[in-house]
Amino acid sequence: MMRSMFSAVSGLSAHQAKMDVIGNNIANVNTIGFKGGRVTFAEAFNQTLKGASAGQGGRGGTNPMQIGLGINVGAVETNHTRGAVERTEIPTDLMINKEGFFIVSDDVNYANRHYTRAGNFSVDKFGNVLTSEGYSVLGYNIDPDTLGQENPTFENELSGLIIPKGKPFPAKSTGKGYDTTTSSYPVLVSPDDIGVSFDGNLNAGSDIPAEYDGNAIGTPGIGGINDIIKIGNEINKIEPKTAVARDTTFTVFDELGGEHEVRVAFIKAAANQWKVCTIDKDGKISDIHPKPPATSDYLEFDSTTGKPVNGKEIDLIVKAASGNDGDLLPNGAKSFIFRMDLSKITQHDNDSDASATSIVGYKSGSFESFDIGPDGVITVTYSNGEKSPTGRLALAKFKNPAGLVKGQGNMFDVTPNSGMPLIGKPAEAGFSDLSPGSLEMSNVDLSREFTTMITTQRGFQANSKIITTTDEMLQELVNLKR
Repeated sequence: MMRSMFSAVSGLSAHQAKMDVIGNNIANVNTIGFKGGRVTFAEAFNQTLKGASAGQGGRGGTNPMQIGLGINVGAVETNHTRGAVERTEIPTDLMINKEGFFIVSDDVNYANRHYTRAGNFSVDKFGNVLTSEGYSVLGYNIDPDTLGQENPTFENELSGLIIPKGKPFPAKSTGKGYDTTTSSYPVLVSPDDIGVSFDGNLNAGSDIPAEYDGNAIGTPGIGGINDIIKIGNEINKIEPKTAVARDTTFTVFDELGGEHEVRVAFIKAAANQWKVCTIDKDGKISDIHPKPPATSDYLEFDSTTGKPVNGKEIDLIVKAASGNDGDLLPNGAKSFIFRMDLSKITQHDNDSDASATSIVGYKSGSFESFDIGPDGVITVTYSNGEKSPTGRLALAKFKNPAGLVKGQGNMFDVTPNSGMPLIGKPAEAGFSDLSPGSLEMSNVDLSREFTTMITTQRGFQANSKIITTTDEMLQELVNLKR
């Protein structure tokens, strides 16, 4: 009888442990990224009263006779299935769509690493990306020296992610600056050095100005081209088919982000031939010569297709008012040269609307906002309209996630049975992508937990009943001697 009592005691202890796990699961039903636990039981051991025997001499064999002596908690396992999705629209909230963990650290050298599914991150005043407990979120920052380049370089080592709120986005020039060592402008090579690209049409029906004799551009004279250009703001009031078929203005940038307004006019010189000119703020015209291998000084079109056949590229120089190439611009930037691409302009008998459609370069910009993509790349938007990646989150995967041990703050740590982490980037090489603006909720199923709670309570009650019943039997045994 004593065996039944101690078996019941082990049952009470095991069911109490299971209720503890259920209580913890229910307590964390709203904990972000929480992974619920599950208790399984195992029979402790058995006392063998009689062993098994084989049949012999016409008698059959006998089975063993054993009495169980209670139960143990076989395992407390962590359920790593993904929890439900909660949309928050907060840019620093992230959810891993499949397997994997965020990597966090509270070590200045990032050697002490922990792993979590909770993506409720924040950014402090220094731009550090942190967990709610202040742990640094690890990833790959870009090399600060490559910020603003077309393909910035990501660092190879994991470190705490930093969003550079205080670092300005560097300016970019439309062209290349004057080289004081060679006292010349750099030679521009197409297509890499295209600074301004044009598109649109030049009206094939435009008149050739009567004053034009091939040399008159830039030469003042009554009724000449300069007088037509000097109309300035009233240029749009001129009737179609005048000397200036198209007058367009655009802005280019020096190496410090300084803005320089360039005004370009297209003047028909002959059938299928156009002069491309610049107009300064005083209305003075300057002829521009196409770059070699152009065989003439004109922008020339094919009469059948209306597409340029010659003079499709033109280089322009922006320099100081003194007119000397080596002199600095008013803001201290170098004079610079840039190339215009006119290859997309057409000549058809339609309105002239040729204009600059793509301009390389921009002013320096300050931080405005940031967002994180499904691939974990942090992209910052600057006040000059430019965007640049500044870092990328890292993820870790384990061969046996169930082997991880839970730590504080909803984090996990490595154990010998979990294996070492395999580290990679979201949405790359077998790693899961992310859901920005979302959080993974607890994977605790309340209906299942309450059902398990009922069976656990009944199991505890049944084991209690065994103890009271055994006690009554012992009382009867004691009462045999009166």
